[in-house]
Amino acid sequence: MTTRKLKRPNVGDREAGGRFTLVTIAFLVSGSAMLAACGGHDDSSSNGNAPQLVQNAQTCAALAGKKIDSSAIGEPTTGAVVTSASYKPAVADAPDSTGATIVQGTPDYCQVLVDINPVDASAPVVKAEVNLPTNWNGKKLQMGGGGYNGTLVTGLGASYNAGPNVPLPLTQGYMTTGTDSGHQNSTTVHPAAFALNKEALTNFAYAAYKKTNDVAVQIGTLYYGKKPNHSYYVGGSQGGREGMMMVQRYPTDFDGVVSIDPVMNASALWTRQNSFGALQAAPGSWLGNKTQLVQTTIEGACDALDEIADHVVSNYKACTSSVAIAALTAKRCPSGSDEGGACFSDGQLNVLRSAYNDYQFPFALANGMTAYAGYIPGSEDIPNNMSYWIAGTAAPTATPDTTTGLGRNYQYGSYYTRFFIAQDPNFNALNYKPGNFQARVLEVSNMIDATNPDLSAFFKHGGKLILREDLGDKGQSPMTGLNYWDAVVAKMGKGTVDEFFSAYVATGLGHTSGGLAAGTPNAAPWGTPGRVDLLAAIDSWVNKGVKPGDQMTLENRQALPPYNVVASKPMCRYGTYAKFTSSGTTGAELASNYTCAVN
Repeated sequence: MTTRKLKRPNVGDREAGGRFTLVTIAFLVSGSAMLAACGGHDDSSSNGNAPQLVQNAQTCAALAGKKIDSSAIGEPTTGAVVTSASYKPAVADAPDSTGATIVQGTPDYCQVLVDINPVDASAPVVKAEVNLPTNWNGKKLQMGGGGYNGTLVTGLGASYNAGPNVPLPLTQGYMTTGTDSGHQNSTTVHPAAFALNKEALTNFAYAAYKKTNDVAVQIGTLYYGKKPNHSYYVGGSQGGREGMMMVQRYPTDFDGVVSIDPVMNASALWTRQNSFGALQAAPGSWLGNKTQLVQTTIEGACDALDEIADHVVSNYKACTSSVAIAALTAKRCPSGSDEGGACFSDGQLNVLRSAYNDYQFPFALANGMTAYAGYIPGSEDIPNNMSYWIAGTAAPTATPDTTTGLGRNYQYGSYYTRFFIAQDPNFNALNYKPGNFQARVLEVSNMIDATNPDLSAFFKHGGKLILREDLGDKGQSPMTGLNYWDAVVAKMGKGTVDEFFSAYVATGLGHTSGGLAAGTPNAAPWGTPGRVDLLAAIDSWVNKGVKPGDQMTLENRQALPPYNVVASKPMCRYGTYAKFTSSGTTGAELASNYTCAVN
């Protein structure tokens, strides 16, 4: 073993530009600095002989003001600066104020806030947070955002859809990070106004997540003296799109990605969402309070196709859009007009046909996409599903920003059409036609859509990918991700894809749901399980080579220790469904009474 003799610097020693060196930080401890030249880390990275640094409040505080040069960031910036670095002592798990649930504690860690500065001075900064646990497991986890972002993802929360029995990733020892995607929401600025600035839109599309990753690696290396052994990205909805974008654009940055209900075909999704405005604005076409009738009708046609009547449509291969539309059409109001709650008007049936059929684009988007998939029938009127996403409590209008109660689909779609495409906040989204803006639509699509099926570079890197689609989702179509898996198979071959990309389906659940409790309207009487630790699954696959099986187990657990399981059900690999194998409803709350079956 050889050791290097290092000159002890003064506490204030910095490189030019205010950059603390690794050596400087190493000496900012009480006691002598130690080197890892003889090992000390289970690390296969190229910097295994970097100094092993001591982590405490003093070394954490020394990160404040640290500058990261733009050359260390893989997308254009003018550099980044640490605006705050605070050492946080451990906090234990504790009951909330009602005693009904447990607020999970955090370990000793260094909380670092960063501004990543734009090239365009008129663009907002990208804000990021990096959390550095004292007892580091050598791995980094980046957490994705949601909606149109604009709120800092702190990285301090639970892993997506993990149960209450699973410690926070930070507590497990993960270095965690997140970003606001490059704009900051406020009460005085429209949540989609950022899209009027090209750099801000580029950040939202893909660049902010790459910048955050690169900055987090730099800060982690400074603090720990080494790079992470493995890096993961976990997100749902918008965060799921971000994960898919990382796999496609930056295939060597992440070793494992978990994507839940990703809005990956965003241009087509938002266009389709916007179309629900014009469809329901037609006289007699607003779905209003008809979502329960939709649920009941589709249950009657499809619920028992999985061998149990439990309000959950599990056999999605058998309950096709044509089956659902035929059942709904059979409940047409005789006059074709809205005659009340027991039937559908012609206009309402038009909305429903649009919902379950594919939306056809008049030209090809990025990667040749020409359609947005229809919804999978089932679970329409569970809370915050079709009534929230499509119907709302008010019919669509030409003033979506000032009309309360609009369906979320039209609201989100109008953001896209007005700010991303027309680039005019006052544009009437009800009149939007993609063909009138073809050049702009293609420009945005090439920025924001994560639909490239060529994952060969990610596969070559050794990356692993887990996709979860919640089949009851009425915010985005679960078939989007599942069709993408099919496209990757067509491009790379099933044998290759099975080595690195696993897709799963969860039944009876809406957009990014973590499960429904017993007694939830239109759910299974015992509840619909939704919790599963996908971070553990992706880590085991990457770190130990343990490929996920043909099914995982979704659970609902009690909210208090010992967090007993109260209901479970298989989450089956795409192509199979959870078929009930008992009789009546005996044992229907237990995963052991289901099998993942093929039609």
